[in-house]
Amino acid sequence: MMTRKLLVSFLFICFILGLSQAQTRKWTRMETMPREAAARNHPATFTLDGKGYVATGNTIINSIFFKDVWRYDPSLNQWEQLDTFPGLARGYAYGVAHEGKAYLGFGLNPDVGFLKDLWEFDAATETWKELPSCPCEPRSHPAFLAHKGKLYLAVGGSSKGDLQDFWEYDITSQAWTQLDSFPGPKRHHPYYFEIGDFVDVGFGHSGPNIYKDMYRYDPANKIWAQVASLPDQGRVAGTQFTYKGKGYVLSGQGEDHQNFRTGEFWEYDPVTNQWTDMPAHPGSGRWAPGSFLIEDKVYLTCGTPDEGDVKDLWMFNFDEISKTDLVQNNDVLFSPNPAFDFVKLDLNLIDEKHTEVQIRDAFGKSIYLNYSSDGIVNLSGIPSGFYTFSVRQRGEWKFQKIFIAGK
Repeated sequence: MMTRKLLVSFLFICFILGLSQAQTRKWTRMETMPREAAARNHPATFTLDGKGYVATGNTIINSIFFKDVWRYDPSLNQWEQLDTFPGLARGYAYGVAHEGKAYLGFGLNPDVGFLKDLWEFDAATETWKELPSCPCEPRSHPAFLAHKGKLYLAVGGSSKGDLQDFWEYDITSQAWTQLDSFPGPKRHHPYYFEIGDFVDVGFGHSGPNIYKDMYRYDPANKIWAQVASLPDQGRVAGTQFTYKGKGYVLSGQGEDHQNFRTGEFWEYDPVTNQWTDMPAHPGSGRWAPGSFLIEDKVYLTCGTPDEGDVKDLWMFNFDEISKTDLVQNNDVLFSPNPAFDFVKLDLNLIDEKHTEVQIRDAFGKSIYLNYSSDGIVNLSGIPSGFYTFSVRQRGEWKFQKIFIAGK
């Protein structure tokens, strides 16, 4: 027994010497939209020529619907207003950019109701052109994606209830084609992204059901397949984007249809078919925000956090990884370390409902994700090895390396 303890201690010391730093990433507040721009939810957002766009949207109070268009220049950290969108004012619509043009459509207008029109925006001339409307049920809250010369429309809410149909628009021929329906339950307000040769659609809700399933469509073979569900509660009404071959979902509301306590952020890797928890954005989760990706930075704007509609702008830089030294002995998160069957959190970290614990292996894979109310974290069943032990409390993550000496 003594020999085993000495070996564990020796391996742990070697681990500390070899891995002296942990990585964290942070959100940065950028320039808020101008005074003339109203705070809103459900903005249509997209990126063209290295600049971010915010158009249309609506308010949570008085249900005011917009048709203004704003452009953000990251090199100047400034906003400018463009000519008004020529279509109907709307909320619950979406925008997407593809091959130098942007596309905006669908949504809800307070006078007309649900919409099914489609518009193209040319950033070079700053002009809009109306394209053929979808020969489908008018809708709000759909999935709306662009992929290899095509636009894809799936699910959504309508006057007939939630939908399950799936459509493809050929940008060159300007023709709509109905495809095999989305294989999951009917829903609206999903999350979605395109990765490589596929488009992914999932989450969202219908009636009392809020989902965490995800499905992948293969345009080449015209088939759907289910991929890994989110290893957390279902969610609805957030935003999403694709970056370097991975899909990301950001913010929104949980299974109680209330804002998350923190601005949850998840990464999906199609190679491993796994989800990874990312650093939450500041504040509570927000209902129906928008986002746009510019180079290695994603920008989050608008939506409805706990305090109501906003028009702020936050930036997360994937390329800017700060290095933080391992927690020193006077700031330990738990004990003992090395550990065998369990660890006990420091008393200052114990929060009856909201102390979240995650353990990742050397490859970054999450092998444990749970909440602790009594400060005890059960390690039984976890193989011997070196891990990163993370604790999140009130939106802040703290990291510490741990050696688990499994039986």
